[in-house]
Amino acid sequence: MDGIHDMGGMHGFGPVDPSREQPFSKTEWRARMFCLELSYTQPGGFNVDWLRHVLECIPPDVYLTSDYFDRWYWRDVGVLANVGWVSIDELASGVATSRPQDVGDPLPPEAVSVMLEQGLDSRRDVADPPAFKPGDRVRAKFHSPLGATRLPRYVRGHVGVIEQYHGWHVLPDANAVGDERPEPLYSVGFLAQDLWSDAAAPGDKVFPCLWESYLERE
Repeated sequence: MDGIHDMGGMHGFGPVDPSREQPFSKTEWRARMFCLELSYTQPGGFNVDWLRHVLECIPPDVYLTSDYFDRWYWRDVGVLANVGWVSIDELASGVATSRPQDVGDPLPPEAVSVMLEQGLDSRRDVADPPAFKPGDRVRAKFHSPLGATRLPRYVRGHVGVIEQYHGWHVLPDANAVGDERPEPLYSVGFLAQDLWSDAAAPGDKVFPCLWESYLERE
């Protein structure tokens, strides 16, 4: 869906500081929130795209006035309440009064780092040929679904060039609603000046990874 969460490329939010000196978390509870996110046993139907969709459902005023890990908390509250693992009373009191029958054991601490290193693999073995190849000119569609999508607003309607084909990967839009459907995935190069006019330096390019259904031949 289109919402305030899709802020990539918008003016007024200042530069991103990519330095390694930036602290991972300025307070202990944020680091704890990160660890809880990785270690709790996920409900059935859980996947990263469903999490993104729930995050994008946070009202704009709450989203903009919450920091990064606050949003994680509100998202997890929505996920766990949706599957009946916690009640509103438990969330309000902070005291658990029941344990769902289908909950497994949490990950041990030593398993969390292993999971982080392995990551999630969205690749799927599909023999069908892709529609595009490196060098093809394509246009990003004006794609504005009600659910989750990984097509950023700032490239919609713009023309780019296929730079690399990555094989077949699960489409996030479908995966968010439980349909694990793969599509060809590409890196597409867009001239930054085409996207942001005089705000970009000549020759600079942006290379988002886009699924085939986001693109049409130019």
